[in-house]
Amino acid sequence: MPTLPLFRRFPELEGVIPWMPLGHFPTPLEPLALAAESRSSVKRDDLTGEPYGGNKVRKLEFLVADALRAGSRRLITAGALGSHHALATAVYGRAAGLPVTLILFPQPMTAHVVRVLLSDVAQGAELRFVPRMELVPAALMAQRWARRDEGAYVIPPGGSDALGTLGYVNGVLELAEQLAAGAALAPAEIHVAAGTLGTTAGIAIGLALAGVEAGLVATRITSRVVTNERALARLVRGALDLLGPGAGLDAGQVVRRVEIRHGQIGGGYGRETAAGREATELFQALGLRLDPTYTAKAAAEALAAARAGRSVLFWHTLSAREPELGEPEAALAARLPERFRRLLESG
Repeated sequence: MPTLPLFRRFPELEGVIPWMPLGHFPTPLEPLALAAESRSSVKRDDLTGEPYGGNKVRKLEFLVADALRAGSRRLITAGALGSHHALATAVYGRAAGLPVTLILFPQPMTAHVVRVLLSDVAQGAELRFVPRMELVPAALMAQRWARRDEGAYVIPPGGSDALGTLGYVNGVLELAEQLAAGAALAPAEIHVAAGTLGTTAGIAIGLALAGVEAGLVATRITSRVVTNERALARLVRGALDLLGPGAGLDAGQVVRRVEIRHGQIGGGYGRETAAGREATELFQALGLRLDPTYTAKAAAEALAAARAGRSVLFWHTLSAREPELGEPEAALAARLPERFRRLLESG
């Protein structure tokens, strides 16, 4: 029997779509006591893998497999200084025997961001600096050219392309099996943090395939240049092309299932909000760790919905685990390239 819900739904794709096991699935579906007025639950994708989890593991199971199938000998990707995607790529690329180059741009230097950056160093990733997010596409192209002798494989920021999106199509088919088995009652709304939108696009497609009628609320955590309906539609169309005619879905109808909400962005990407702090404290009391950049803002939106009496499922995308640094932070900081060291020292 195929190992993935995706391949049980589309058996003709097994062996055609590249995939390799990296994480631990299915992740738990558990009740979540957000508010007395609401029946809520949480999909524990903070527990997707060891030594690092979070939502990127589902995407990397497809993307790293594709790189290996193509004969690539290096992965290149990009994100902010505290990018969970960049760290996950460093962890799982290394596990697959592929060196990793990370192109990173600045964001507010919280303790969490510093820990992620030093973890990149500890994983042996090569770090390249760009001063602004807008320079990432050119930097990716330049690094791919510079590493052409290694057949470098470029993973887009967030792992958000058509192939990576299939990780969350599979994730919702997994969720549907859990709901059918009675692990939780079907929610009225599913809440998720929205950056590069690959997770959002995959969930939306999965909901349509599985016939789950929940609405999907995607809380924007970065610029509208990145998080918008056009980008979402492009990912949905690309993933549906990979699934083929057997999916039987209209891309426009899938996109219309999603509501991108903008009210939690606060001062911008990586900047903490009061609502996020409140959600962080509540979720911590419930045994769940949030970060101020992504999950705290989505959790604040979910908390407001629960207090309004709506039944919500919070799709938790931050890893509950962090890889061991293996050496003192000062020693890792000393190995940072100069531009990164200056940012670290400036706080």
